[in-house]
Amino acid sequence: MEIINNIIALASHLFFTILFFQLLTSVFDWHKVIKRTPENIRRLRLFVILLSAVLGYLVSHFILEVIEVCQNLFFVLR
Repeated sequence: MEIINNIIALASHLFFTILFFQLLTSVFDWHKVIKRTPENIRRLRLFVILLSAVLGYLVSHFILEVIEVCQNLFFVLR
């Protein structure tokens, strides 16, 4: 059961990280905030990758905690 939980957690973290990366690159216009130079574009790309990893992990962790609390409540009230 522990292996299944770890696989689900890893898949959830990856899913939300990729989701936030797609959202941050497609929805927000970064060129309004930063100048277009090759050095700035590399820094911006790294910033977006790190920001999407942080946001994806936070949302994934929150959802997994909510699921765990619901499971515990279900077993207590059973």
